Amino acid sequence: MNKTAMQRSLDLMLTVRERELERRSAELARKQALGERLQASVQRLDALAASRGQGGLAAGARLDAGLALNQAAYQQGVRDFADSQRQELALHEADTAATRSAVQALACRQEVLGQVLSQSLAQSRLAEQRRAQKGQDELAGQVWLRGRT
Repeated sequence: MNKTAMQRSLDLMLTVRERELERRSAELARKQALGERLQASVQRLDALAASRGQGGLAAGARLDAGLALNQAAYQQGVRDFADSQRQELALHEADTAATRSAVQALACRQEVLGQVLSQSLAQSRLAEQRRAQKGQDELAGQVWLRGRT
């Protein structure tokens, strides 16, 4: 494979990696936004479970047994749902961390690929400059020889 074909291949690979990095970064942003919504949901559920739920009752009013049981069942249901949301949030955070690691690894590979391409282009330019200088040196040598005769 000659240099230009290799450079085209490297450039194409770099473009593909850039697209993949953009896609993964967007996926990570979506996951982070979902994590923030889950966190807010857990906080609201905790606040709801902590509230007494007795709004509208006069101070000192007695709750009948059915209403008290209903209120206790409601608060337990809210606590259970908050616990399930916490578990889902923990799993989601682990998934987000894995995605973040994948994005970082992909960015590192893309950086390395970009450096390889830059080095290859620099080597090609240097070889081209050497060829041009050699041609000029040969031409100057011929002119010098013609001038001596």
